[in-house]
Amino acid sequence: MTERARDIDSEEAEQCERRRTALVSILEHRADPILQRVVTDTIRATEFAGLGQTVATRYAAIARASLPVWLDALRAADRERAQILDQNTHYVHELIGHGIPKFVQRALVAFGFRLANGMARDAAQGHGFEPDELEDELRVFQRAFETRLFYGA
Repeated sequence: MTERARDIDSEEAEQCERRRTALVSILEHRADPILQRVVTDTIRATEFAGLGQTVATRYAAIARASLPVWLDALRAADRERAQILDQNTHYVHELIGHGIPKFVQRALVAFGFRLANGMARDAAQGHGFEPDELEDELRVFQRAFETRLFYGA
């Protein structure tokens, strides 16, 4: 690898780290409100489907306990991120054990990421980024998250 190529790789790695740090800064204080919105909508949906508030309450407790892990994964470099995600698949299994199947979890996660994406885009310029830059970085994380947790990559 040429010195110029190493410099470009180093610059890209630094930019990636800055984007991830910005995302965590934006989302760490908004993660609980995002989860609360997902849970509120889940309660409506589960009551409609006849599952009730108990299932939504279980989901909220487990999901809330896992938030620090996912924020650590969001901040981490790719290799470390993969390890964090792989080491925490137990949350998915725990939710299944409480009656929340993977297909429901995937829908809830997608909704949460949609909310997070909007917040990240809104706050991007205040952190020195264009909205598309943080959206792209968050989508990379979402793909890794869903692949490793739901599809066992």
